Amino acid sequence: MFGWRARIGYLCPSVFEMIAYDFYRIVPPGVAMIGVTCMIDGWTKEAYATGLNRVEQCAKELGRRKCDFIIHAGVPLVVSQGAGFEKDIVSKISAITQTPATTSIQAAIEALQFLSIQRVGVVSPYPPELNRALESFLTEYGFEIGSVNSLGADFTRIGNITVADVYRAAKQTLKHAVRLDGLYLPCPQFPALDVIEEIEKDLGVPTIPHLASEVWAALRSIGIQKPINGFGKLLKAS
Repeated sequence: MFGWRARIGYLCPSVFEMIAYDFYRIVPPGVAMIGVTCMIDGWTKEAYATGLNRVEQCAKELGRRKCDFIIHAGVPLVVSQGAGFEKDIVSKISAITQTPATTSIQAAIEALQFLSIQRVGVVSPYPPELNRALESFLTEYGFEIGSVNSLGADFTRIGNITVADVYRAAKQTLKHAVRLDGLYLPCPQFPALDVIEEIEKDLGVPTIPHLASEVWAALRSIGIQKPINGFGKLLKAS
């Protein structure tokens, strides 16, 4: 049976490119993804509003699919609404589906706290205004943002970012900050997982990729806490 061990609902803001592939690289056998998308078309306030208006419809569908946990993967949508909104959207999804849930920024915050990362460097594909919103959001929760490095990808071409781009940006982020406890790489559509081990080993800091923190939160919630190797310190500590 598909998802005989656990069925994890995944509410994606846009198309699935690398997400499903990377998800199945991480999760143990028997854990399945049930994916839906609210199909935003860019990094704009109008697109975020459209995506948030579709959350209820998408959540209802995931509820029908009998998921064990639901991930709302929308850093841009949530941080655009300000600190505290992540709790509102998680509560809304859980109320509709009667299923425990998280949203990507909440999972990231919990992961950063779990690894005692207080002074953070951010590497993202986002445009400057979205990075500023993310920085403000994290600051509200007591994090210090030591450096932000944007890869500046086009919304429809995030997957064109290379492993070398991510590694180089991580290195620059550490170089431009006085001290960092760790790195946070939001967005699941660029190849953070492919280089996470090299970043941690070579640069000496724990690193939280978007998808790793979401899967970490999901597996902890459903009681699967076996260490997972190959994708960074966070999942090894599960």
